[in-house]
Amino acid sequence: MVGLVIVSHSAKLAEGVIELLREAAGPDIKIAPAGGMDLPGQPLGTDAILICQAIERVYSPDGVVVLVDVGSAILSTELALDLLDPAQRNQVTIAPAPLVEGGLAAAVQARLGRSRDAVVAEARTALDAKLVRLGAAPERAQARTPAETEPSDEPTFTLTLTVRNRLGLHARPAARFARTAARHDAVLHVYDLTNERGPADAKSINALATLGVLCGHTIKITARGADAQTALDALETLADANFGDEETVAEEQAIIQTAAGETPSGNELVGLAVSPGIAIGPARLFYPALPAIPQDITEDPDREWARLSDAIHRTVLQLEQARRTLTGRGKDAEAEIFDAQALMLQDDALLGPARALIYEGHANAAQAFDRASANIAAQYEALQDEYQRAREQDLRAVSRQVLFNLLGVSETLKFEPGVLVAPDLTPAEAAYLDPNIVQAVCTAFGAPTGHGAILAKSLGIPAVVGLGERALAIKPGTTLLVDGTRGRVWPSPDAALMEEYTARIETSRASADLTRARRKEPAMTRDGRRVEIAANISSVKDAQKAVELGAEAVGLFRTEFLFLDRRDAPGEDEQYETYRAVAAALEGRPLLIRTLDIGGDKPLPYVRLPRQANPFLGLRGLRLSLAQPELFKTQLRAILRVASDYPVRLMFPMVSVLQEFRDAQALVNRARIELTARGAAQPPKVETGIMVEVPSAALAARAFAREVDFFSIGTNDLTQYTLAVERGNPQVAALADAMPPVVLRLISDVVRAAHAQNKWVGICGEMAGDPAVIPLLVGLDVDELSMSAPLIPAAKQIVREISLADAKELVQEVLQTV
Repeated sequence: MVGLVIVSHSAKLAEGVIELLREAAGPDIKIAPAGGMDLPGQPLGTDAILICQAIERVYSPDGVVVLVDVGSAILSTELALDLLDPAQRNQVTIAPAPLVEGGLAAAVQARLGRSRDAVVAEARTALDAKLVRLGAAPERAQARTPAETEPSDEPTFTLTLTVRNRLGLHARPAARFARTAARHDAVLHVYDLTNERGPADAKSINALATLGVLCGHTIKITARGADAQTALDALETLADANFGDEETVAEEQAIIQTAAGETPSGNELVGLAVSPGIAIGPARLFYPALPAIPQDITEDPDREWARLSDAIHRTVLQLEQARRTLTGRGKDAEAEIFDAQALMLQDDALLGPARALIYEGHANAAQAFDRASANIAAQYEALQDEYQRAREQDLRAVSRQVLFNLLGVSETLKFEPGVLVAPDLTPAEAAYLDPNIVQAVCTAFGAPTGHGAILAKSLGIPAVVGLGERALAIKPGTTLLVDGTRGRVWPSPDAALMEEYTARIETSRASADLTRARRKEPAMTRDGRRVEIAANISSVKDAQKAVELGAEAVGLFRTEFLFLDRRDAPGEDEQYETYRAVAAALEGRPLLIRTLDIGGDKPLPYVRLPRQANPFLGLRGLRLSLAQPELFKTQLRAILRVASDYPVRLMFPMVSVLQEFRDAQALVNRARIELTARGAAQPPKVETGIMVEVPSAALAARAFAREVDFFSIGTNDLTQYTLAVERGNPQVAALADAMPPVVLRLISDVVRAAHAQNKWVGICGEMAGDPAVIPLLVGLDVDELSMSAPLIPAAKQIVREISLADAKELVQEVLQTV
């Protein structure tokens, strides 16, 4: 790490600057003061000996950057350099930068592990933000490029790619981009070549998000430094996986188009449908008003900065609690918004201006943060894309939480039973919604793509947004009829409307009550064909929920969560304890464990993958495990140990040819030998099968059936690979509808081949829980349907209401088309 020395005529000033820098960059930065003079009665001045000693205290092979205040401080520092050993002297730079602003910039860069030249370059331009803010744009600020701020003796690597996820680099993809970039020792900048904007710091979420990168835009990433090429490879892998973004806005766009131009009749309010369902209940108004921002100036900037830092820290803890609340409900994907919001709060693009307003403008903490966050929010608001503009609300929401904490106001999150009416709903507020209390959500503002709306939908609460200011005039306690499917709300509905919707609710409720009451009964068709209904899970909580909802087994346990978001691989004992806890939670039900499935969309920082033009057609799934035998055997040993006490099934993902299965079995045998040598318990036999996700495996099912114990068909990937269709692409998504006949034909071939060898077949993709497809799968003689746990009761009821004979007739009609 580059060391820093602060030279000032005043010892107290030098110490104060260091205190500020440690607060901003962290306590572990290497920094030393060289302030004042060691002379009785003459405290002010600079001393070359003291400066030399300070440099030696923080010296390392990475070098030292010295920041000075005025006048003779430069002369004293130059003299101090002459006192150093020549080898050391060549590694020390006096930064031509302002003491405070330059020190802050240098400290942050040094803490990130940047080179000495990069630290100096960042310090030199530290005044740019202040000059722009005050309307005196610096000459360099407008023309500055990475080439000017990065070491000239390092090669520049470049990656150009097209952003293909539908929403572009909005909050969550930008957060993943910034996190990936920050893991590498490289200076990374991003340019949007389509709208000619940039450069943006690749490690800044706000800088990335406010570039306005949309789907179809071409971006260029430049990299310099030790990990430059590795960083670009990691970012390319992330881009190939659509930056981890699996959201779809097709539904929201359709909603917006449907609602556009509709005019309410009578007391009807028309908004944008977000979450389907019907609710009737009293209006419960939720107006968490923010107190007035104090306008007084401060004479104690250190105190104000400490107050702001503490408020941000408490907000981040609250976001983490909200995240845990959602993940505890099995809403892992939706919970990612809190990661993005936490990154927003820790982004120097927000903190830098706030810090400058406090220390240079004497603003109090609340005033500084309010102005800095409003400035960033305005940048989001200026973007052309509607979805990206909606991220402005995410930033304003989390900024409001900081201000609540800063001003010592408790934002109550207790909701009364009834229909929640609010101006808008933040993600943190939505995370605490209880479907047993809140019957529906109605907001005056907001969009279907807002994360508060998305979270309400994930919780199954009927929701309508964008109702307009008329919604805020609703009096508390007014009876509201909410149709979340159509995006309509009726205050004080008339008798006819109440009768119509009450009947709908009763019919739906009666069906749901019957389904739930019978959730633990087996799923058997009217003519006696039993189908096992299993759950797809990723955690112990998922397993517990699956048992409560009637799962007869786990048909897919995704183990990737153990391997992601960490710098090193989990050890055998850690995996063993996790798998054992999941197996125990199932209370004797079979647990099917899928071995690690990474590569195309789930890269790992500790597994170096070769650069691949198309990772989804490259080294992924079982292929990658076979290429990493030690990593693979560690997981296999853990699974075999658990299988000695619990009914465990073993499944290999993304198998395309029989030899891959045989090679995997050979590694299973080697893992067994290693366990035997240690005297560890293991079962004599573990049921072992493959996941059918590519057409080659389905077409070779007869050969596989002679060697595997079972097949589990991943219909999501099988559909995409069969039709060469990415279902997230709205231009071709219609080709991959819920039941493509050609995919059903492949499933039929696998079932016939398996049953000829007395092997069973399961479905673990989205088709398994689709009410429209379940009769077809039953008609194909599939033995097990594995799905998200909340779908289990309804799926069982669907099976009970059909006959195998009728289902087979339906299948034949469909298969005749291919």
